[in-house]
Amino acid sequence: MLKIYKKTILFGTSKPDPRLESLAPDGNQSVGTKLSNAMAIPAMIAGALVGTLVFSAFFALLLIPVSIIGFRAWWLLRKLKNAPVEDSLEAEYTVVSDTSTKANSPDDTI
Repeated sequence: MLKIYKKTILFGTSKPDPRLESLAPDGNQSVGTKLSNAMAIPAMIAGALVGTLVFSAFFALLLIPVSIIGFRAWWLLRKLKNAPVEDSLEAEYTVVSDTSTKANSPDDTI
């Protein structure tokens, strides 16, 4: 457990600050402090392991739909590339030329 203390220095008094309880009066740590220090490292390791497992599960849940969508897109592109392509267009057409507009244009006058 992380403890944050604010220390105020008072001039002219010799009494110790009662709010600072991390050390006993003889300078030794209390049993609760020793226990919390001993439990801090296993708690951090357990938190890292649980966080890794949660992240892995989230990543797997995200990876499965993305891979299905990617496979489907690849399959459709593959089908489009293998589809037969017709290079020519067959149709009936008639060429119509309008000679009257060419004769009246200003560029053709001499």
